[in-house]
Amino acid sequence: MTVNEKNAQIQELAQQIIDYGVKMLKAGYVTGTGGNISVRVPGEEAYLISPSGMPYEELTVDDIVMINFAGEIIAGKRKPSVEQNMHRLILKNRPEFNAVIHTHSCYAAAYSSLHRPLPVFLDVMHCVFGGAVPCSEYARIGTMELAQNVEKAMRGTNVVLIANHGCIGAGKDLAEAYGNVELLEECCKAYFAACSAGVPLCISDDDIRESIADLSKRYGQ
Repeated sequence: MTVNEKNAQIQELAQQIIDYGVKMLKAGYVTGTGGNISVRVPGEEAYLISPSGMPYEELTVDDIVMINFAGEIIAGKRKPSVEQNMHRLILKNRPEFNAVIHTHSCYAAAYSSLHRPLPVFLDVMHCVFGGAVPCSEYARIGTMELAQNVEKAMRGTNVVLIANHGCIGAGKDLAEAYGNVELLEECCKAYFAACSAGVPLCISDDDIRESIADLSKRYGQ
């Protein structure tokens, strides 16, 4: 069975994966067939994920793979992304997230090679990420160890730097997940720019806590 034989809602989610894959490719957040995207299947213990090693601009809904939280393929004719376990563990353990995007964007990938958190040097970071952005411990691409390291690092936040690799972001939908990795890339870029002029002064923990408490009452509709 292919995803195209599923209901219209699942087909639409599969098409969103393709659309955001093309979007991140055009933005330069990946090259070639790099990166991967997943979306939770509503009402099921399962998710949709992009296939392994296929150009985003050539994908059709039939190429998207559906996997349950036990790791079993339940729909799709393609091999899923080699990072399927990373997506599975995040979606399984973080019910507030419905979408996950992994990119190799330039500045986030560069910062990930430092193996250290990105400190809160801009107000927007604690507003969106809740604090400093952690960096997962290094493990080889596509391994369960990498998946576990990333899931562990992501506890309590919505973005993580993946050591010597790139970054990953999650959200209530693909728009939010994409916005999170987009913002992380801009923050990494700004940090490198600040370092070229001096030593960035970070925001204190007290100010972070007070800002989060204040904005939770006043920001948004």
